[in-house]
Amino acid sequence: MRTVILLLLLTILCTCAPSPATSDAEKADLPEAPRHEWPREAPVKMILDSDTANEIDDLFAIAYLVTEDYPGFELLGISSAQWFHVWSGDSTVYQSQQLNEELLDLAGRSDLPHPLGADLIMGKPWGDYDPRDSPAAQFIIDETMALNDDEKLVVMCIGAATNLASAIALQPEIKDRIVAYTLGFRYDFDGGFWNKDEFNIRRDLNAANYLLNAEGLELHVMPISVAIEYTWDRNETFGQLGKAGEIGAYLRKRWETSAGPDATKWTMWDVALLQAFLKPEQASEISVPTPPENTPRSVWMYEDIDPEAMAEDFWLRLNKK
Repeated sequence: MRTVILLLLLTILCTCAPSPATSDAEKADLPEAPRHEWPREAPVKMILDSDTANEIDDLFAIAYLVTEDYPGFELLGISSAQWFHVWSGDSTVYQSQQLNEELLDLAGRSDLPHPLGADLIMGKPWGDYDPRDSPAAQFIIDETMALNDDEKLVVMCIGAATNLASAIALQPEIKDRIVAYTLGFRYDFDGGFWNKDEFNIRRDLNAANYLLNAEGLELHVMPISVAIEYTWDRNETFGQLGKAGEIGAYLRKRWETSAGPDATKWTMWDVALLQAFLKPEQASEISVPTPPENTPRSVWMYEDIDPEAMAEDFWLRLNKK
């Protein structure tokens, strides 16, 4: 009997012994997600795809990016994304397109390509991956095909991923030449669970699943459960916008008219992803496995951000004289 008890104790001790930290992808017996090494001598080329008329933070992200050229990066264009739902009104992509054009004109950047995106989701209401062709999808294809052999293109979707997923479905060979960044999902880091019940993902679940299933596509995800740390106070924001000239006045008016008088705070969801990408030292990522219903592979998931450093950088750039 004593021998049995001793063996049980040894088993418990061995089970509880600490082990080296492992990523979620390693736990799932998957290799770490691929990560492209950007050459230092050339700027990183990128396209921003935005559902701008949906919420106010898209405009803040665009304003941050187009105020002046960002060192080390080349913005090739800003495309508009649909965000259709029961309260959105019709032709949401045209609403986004209009705001993109207004802000680019205000910033003196109307020369920057700003193609129109798709007005409907990819595939069908019950699923499937039929691409939704649009000027935005063709722009992604054209810019990717124009890359040199050693180059890749960043496509950042801060709304539904309709345009990017459709571009890849229309021209599958571009998949390995793109590094995709998306804002969406929730993620439980303790349990390693994905939650697709989130606004951007609901706007085109087919496109989100298409990207998750796209083997060879380097995918980085900013979950809203992390982006929510980046929340601004209205009074402090308005004080900073007062120093930003016409663009500041435009952003303040949009907050007042779109967010409404009760919005004393706002989470800068889209800005969080953009700044995490532009300044990787202000965020951290881990490699995680895709959801069990998707193709088994590893993708990058942002696990933390530095909201104070991000806010400081945002206002230094927007209010730069």
